[in-house]
Amino acid sequence: MTGAMPMDAARPKSRRACPCGAFIAADNTDRLCHRCRRNARSGVHGPPEVPGDFWDHPSIAAACADRDMGALISAYRHHPQHLSRVTQDRMAAWLGISQAQLSRYESGENQIDRLDRLRHFALVLGVPGERLWFDRVVIPAQVGSSEKTGPPDVLAAPWEATSIARSVEETARSDLAISRRAALTGAAAVTVGSALVEPLQRWLHPLQNLSKWSSHSAISEEELAALQRVADGLRGWGGRGGYGLARKAVLGQLDELAERLQRAPAGPTTERAFFIGAELSKVAASMSFDAGLHNAAQRYYVLAVRMAKAGHNDGFAALCLAAMARQMFDLGRPEDGLELVQLGQYGTRRTGTPVLKALLLTREAWAYAQMGRTREFHQAVGMAQDSFAQREQGNEPRYLHSFDEAELEGVIGARCRDLAMHDPAQAVFAEQHIRRALQLRDPSKVRNRAFDVIGLARTKMVAGDPEAACGLINEVLPTAAKLSSGRVLRKLEDFAKEAARHRHIPAVQDTRDAIRAIRTA
Repeated sequence: MTGAMPMDAARPKSRRACPCGAFIAADNTDRLCHRCRRNARSGVHGPPEVPGDFWDHPSIAAACADRDMGALISAYRHHPQHLSRVTQDRMAAWLGISQAQLSRYESGENQIDRLDRLRHFALVLGVPGERLWFDRVVIPAQVGSSEKTGPPDVLAAPWEATSIARSVEETARSDLAISRRAALTGAAAVTVGSALVEPLQRWLHPLQNLSKWSSHSAISEEELAALQRVADGLRGWGGRGGYGLARKAVLGQLDELAERLQRAPAGPTTERAFFIGAELSKVAASMSFDAGLHNAAQRYYVLAVRMAKAGHNDGFAALCLAAMARQMFDLGRPEDGLELVQLGQYGTRRTGTPVLKALLLTREAWAYAQMGRTREFHQAVGMAQDSFAQREQGNEPRYLHSFDEAELEGVIGARCRDLAMHDPAQAVFAEQHIRRALQLRDPSKVRNRAFDVIGLARTKMVAGDPEAACGLINEVLPTAAKLSSGRVLRKLEDFAKEAARHRHIPAVQDTRDAIRAIRTA
């Protein structure tokens, strides 16, 4: 009698499947098929190829919404679609940093805020462009051919009064013709480095004047007064921030004025009309900046400098250069911002008023704060305070009236907070200056007061008092919800990122959730 076959041998073994769906060979003891194991090995030397839906995972989307590269890296590592575990050691090797540094990034202990580092990490991991929240800076040569149908190149246009007016008209009409969606799509392309600074050096040289003779009549005093009233009204409207109808109204008026200036003969009223155009251009730039349209903001800041030059107002041109520097600081390019400030300082070294010099010195200090240069920062701040103290009532131009003592204290305090990111001992000075600004600030300056409170909260966070910081943010959130200001929202987002390392504290997480609710409302 033959021996009976064991029951286990008689039952067919179930075939094992790889996560990719393929069956695994019987002699393969691995949990992956041969092809997937080969692909996993390639991940030792760099990130593996991932499918398109990899970036749609909720953890990835949440990290991008929070604008948190550390959280994005953590979400990438723990993504369920990876064939093998991505350890911190492996990820750190891909990114070219230490495992300890990566750990601090993922926990939120250290924020990733340097633009070059953000770009490097995104490039290594292959983050799709539509997921990037930070890459708003592109040198024009890198922009595709589709940009050729966009607004004219305001940096390349001739520095001659008629050409300046024509450039303003073409730019305003181009922006009026495109939709908000198209404007937001093109918001990445701003000029940086020498491509920005070198063309602006032309403002230091005299312009070729308009012809004294024209087939059209000169701009009359009545016409000029009407233009000034309109400009004053639009400036007040634009001071509230936002995009929409207010910005279109400014661009429409700018278009009409530029068309008129192209046909106007030289004369004092034409010069003053150019200055009004410079004011309108700066308002358009500020509105664009507030809405996050950095390329449009840069165009109108450049046009404001050029129109101020045609209007023989170097002080206002320097003020616009200072505003352009602030934009560079916002984009994480302090070196470019410092060059723009120094260009304004040089051009007004003999004619600048005490308040203008003080304002430019605070911008210089801003650059030093971002670069962590403590000694140069305090030197520039001291010079700014000394210059401001020399002001004489009634001798400062109207466009500098908003830079009062409250604004000086607020700017110095905010910059001390920036410096505290490098040197925490500076936090105490930041709080002193910001509290002084709040005491002096006109209650009607709602948006400025919101900036002050948010700045004070961020200072408290740097000083290691997250509960007090969140208390201040909760006080300002109702005001922020009513303001149509992109800049206020971005400052709140900055606070939320800086608070991420304390997310385990209930009060901090509640405040971060409240900020997210306002942003998505």
